[in-house]
Amino acid sequence: MDIILDEITKKYKRDKREFTVLDKVSVTIPHGKFTVISGDSGVGKSTLLNIIAGLSRPTQGKVYYGEKEITSLGDDGLSELRTGFMGVMTQNCELIPYLTLRENLKLAYDISTGNKGDKRAVSDEFEELLGALGLSHLQNEYPSSLSSGEIKRAAIARTLIPHPKLVIMDEPTANLDRKNVRAVLQLLKSFSIEGSTVIISSHEQEALVEADFKYELEYAT
Repeated sequence: MDIILDEITKKYKRDKREFTVLDKVSVTIPHGKFTVISGDSGVGKSTLLNIIAGLSRPTQGKVYYGEKEITSLGDDGLSELRTGFMGVMTQNCELIPYLTLRENLKLAYDISTGNKGDKRAVSDEFEELLGALGLSHLQNEYPSSLSSGEIKRAAIARTLIPHPKLVIMDEPTANLDRKNVRAVLQLLKSFSIEGSTVIISSHEQEALVEADFKYELEYAT
């Protein structure tokens, strides 16, 4: 199903001033494609992704998943929609500090899927995903011993481990070296090829090259 944004407007109030971050944004994001949302810093990319994911509500406008409008859903409805269907990564990439990297992933998988699936097949998927992101040798480490780049890649793995049908990530390649930028983009591209709708924000030229669909967000006027 396509993701349809219909005249999305988002305004904030600070003291007595009102700021318009998004102004009547309308776009159809195609199903099963790798979509990159680009634009200058501060243009509202994070805000737009949060609205698509149902983490923030627009001041005006509607979001549709296919024919289903999600902007009218309550918190329980949105929570139910996310579970087992959606993988979301914000710029906050914190892991649970008292769990190892692998335990962090296992917890995300169990919550999303209800711990369903063949244990051997699930273990193989863990190994494949950790290997693709260069994390295999770190899976028994705790977050306190990981670098910021390793934590970011672990957060990417945590988002992808349930194989969500809709993947939404805010700047997943920011502050990674070129090798890991390529690894992350190739992994996300493979998820879209397998049928997931992947939506990310990015400044990376490589991301724009890999994208099936590109949308450049502009400042609200």
